Amino acid sequence: MLVATMPAKTPRLYVLPASHPCAAVEVALRLKSIEFKRVDLLPLQQLVVGPLRYGGATVPGMRIGTERVAGSRAIMRRLEELEADPPLLPAPDDATYASVLEAERWGDEVFQGVARRLIYAALVRRPQMMESYAQGARLPLPIALLRPAMPLTARLAAMKSKARDENARVDLEALPGQLERIEAWMADGVLGGERPNVADLQIGASLRLLASIGDVRGLIVERPAGELMRYFPPMAGEVPAGVLPAAWLAVPAASA
Repeated sequence: MLVATMPAKTPRLYVLPASHPCAAVEVALRLKSIEFKRVDLLPLQQLVVGPLRYGGATVPGMRIGTERVAGSRAIMRRLEELEADPPLLPAPDDATYASVLEAERWGDEVFQGVARRLIYAALVRRPQMMESYAQGARLPLPIALLRPAMPLTARLAAMKSKARDENARVDLEALPGQLERIEAWMADGVLGGERPNVADLQIGASLRLLASIGDVRGLIVERPAGELMRYFPPMAGEVPAGVLPAAWLAVPAASA
């Protein structure tokens, strides 16, 4: 019998508003009924705060007393140790175990970047929409003080994420094939169960962020892959349709 070892101190989860890997970890914490304190960072603030507070320069990061954990996959493994029920991984002898791990890896290393590049490609064109994604966040500074810097923040974040137009267009053209891959995993019982696993959370969070882009939403919500968004609350922010160049949408729309 596994006995959960709950932390003596309330974990602190360091996040960026609307970050998809942060959303995956938040859902995992709530599924396991682990109390935590959310610390909202400003965009790019993680580059300075992260190494000092939780040992990484990306989000999410977690601090439990003096323990530091960085990255969504590492944090979710630590949550499995802190609270075994409900499990986020199938048993090692389960037929889907290896496939769940592979889907989780792909969701983290490949698909997460697609969502990040496309959202920043959109926000560079409509930086004022960054405010909509910060709804409900407790940021270190008032939104009124952040508004003038949003265009520069969007450009810097896009540069960091390599969200150049040529990369974003390639991502958009590849999206229908990636959705087919997700749906194949769903058909095999790897994704889409009644209770989410680590791969559902990694991939579903990226789908939810992608669906907040008006020009991309229609490629997702009408497909079975869109069902993975049900594990998450509605997205706070939105970029309206018509922001991404129409030429980018012709190929994936036809393929889908």
